[in-house]
Amino acid sequence: MKKIILKSAYPCLIKTDEISYELDENDKLEIEDEDRIFVYPAVYSRHNIPFYINLNNLQNTSRYSVYDMEDFTLLLLNTDNDLVVTNTENLFFNGEKCEIAVTKNEIKFAFKNYCVSYNCLHDTSNYKIFKTGNFACLEFQHDLYVFNTLNSHLSHFEGEDIEFEKNTLSLNSKLDDCENRIKKATFKFLDDKINVESLSFDYNSGNFAEELSPYRFLEAIKVKDYRFAKNLLDERLKINEENLSRFLGNVVGFLPLSTDDFIVISESGKNFVRFETKNGQIVDISVDKLV
Repeated sequence: MKKIILKSAYPCLIKTDEISYELDENDKLEIEDEDRIFVYPAVYSRHNIPFYINLNNLQNTSRYSVYDMEDFTLLLLNTDNDLVVTNTENLFFNGEKCEIAVTKNEIKFAFKNYCVSYNCLHDTSNYKIFKTGNFACLEFQHDLYVFNTLNSHLSHFEGEDIEFEKNTLSLNSKLDDCENRIKKATFKFLDDKINVESLSFDYNSGNFAEELSPYRFLEAIKVKDYRFAKNLLDERLKINEENLSRFLGNVVGFLPLSTDDFIVISESGKNFVRFETKNGQIVDISVDKLV
């Protein structure tokens, strides 16, 4: 039987018959010689309840996914959410109704024959709904969701300071990452798209061990700080900023398995990404799609 590596997308308590382990998104658990484990999510909801996994008969379910890697079996615990609608409001575009639904941890935009939903990790109790041009907007204290009624695309903006004037959005975001980034961005809303007018970053970096370069690289890719990411690459890789923006897709999160191995989650799926470093520079990157 292959070694099993367990990763979780949410904080939880893992129990075997004899030992307990606490996990969050940055931890991993190596499992050998166990027949079953019990999973206790740290945040309880009507759907997010304790369950157990038979390690002798692993199958993909709504609660977890199983991936057969070369040296181990990857067991990834998936998130689950409570879907009780707390409020709905309507906006109208050329006589067509756009319904916005807000739940405890999910928002939905329904327009014509399309419905787009998004799982929220922040408080959704206070919000305001407004429209600009062809866009339906749902604003929380530090989050703004914008639904394009022309193509049903949903955009998410985060920031401590969010200002919306006419068709221009300005925001400043303090990012909780290794570099203590402050992201400053301006966006202009046009008829059918949102253009980035300006994007810059300020840093308050510390001293980091060389083996953390892959982690810092993925942090930069996630927030679209491609100039910083490029500086962590060895010159022989010859990847420019434009290619970096397409390299792993639109990254929404990543889970470290080690300092070199990661599960990278993008809007198009999950990838197993392995880095090779030398003297703090990334000299090679391999990407395998998880299917």
